[in-house]
Amino acid sequence: MTITTSPIRLVILDDHPIFLRSFDVLCAGEQGLTIVGKFQHSRELINWLRTSHCDVLVLDYILQNDEMDGLSLIKHLLLHFPYLRILLSTSVDSLAVIRAAYMLGVRGYLSKREEAATYVSAIRTLANGQRYVPQHIAEGLTQVPLRKNDEEIAHGIYLPQGEALMPVKLLTPREAEVVNCYMEGMEIPEIAAKLKRSRKTVSGHKQSAMKKLGICSDLELFKYRKDLFK
Repeated sequence: MTITTSPIRLVILDDHPIFLRSFDVLCAGEQGLTIVGKFQHSRELINWLRTSHCDVLVLDYILQNDEMDGLSLIKHLLLHFPYLRILLSTSVDSLAVIRAAYMLGVRGYLSKREEAATYVSAIRTLANGQRYVPQHIAEGLTQVPLRKNDEEIAHGIYLPQGEALMPVKLLTPREAEVVNCYMEGMEIPEIAAKLKRSRKTVSGHKQSAMKKLGICSDLELFKYRKDLFK
């Protein structure tokens, strides 16, 4: 493995000033890490990237309400700046969202609850051209059933940009129909009557869909519906 010896040019996009400030402290104590840009709004970052370059972008997944949603922003950035090595930094722990981000092209994921040393390790890993997948995330992804062309995601091998599948496309047509009906406010008995299936069958479709998406609860399903169902 080729080790980066020149300073790593780091850019951070996060709408929390305290989190941005924490990177000043982090880099001050680490040799070879240089912050070349800190932004609270994606439009500021995009304008900067048009004329400047970084080695690693630490990207907050959830920004302010007037910003693009996380997956849309990732897709936009990698479409216009395909060289970017994105380290996703977020409190989001949905396996479905994390997997979708990896499939779109992010190089690493970290929870905001991680220690500073873990962030440094992840940043250096990305700067050296490798992907960073936390062990518990890799293990979690192996528990989610995957389809052809998606089955190697948990082992650090990802689909080329442009071939990525949205998580909802992992579902069968019936599973997707049941979940969409449920998110429109219909209860299991109503969905069963509409589809002319038993309640047990409909409930089974819903549970199977949630398992494939890495979703553990109805609350999580509704929370991330915008990212999972385009």
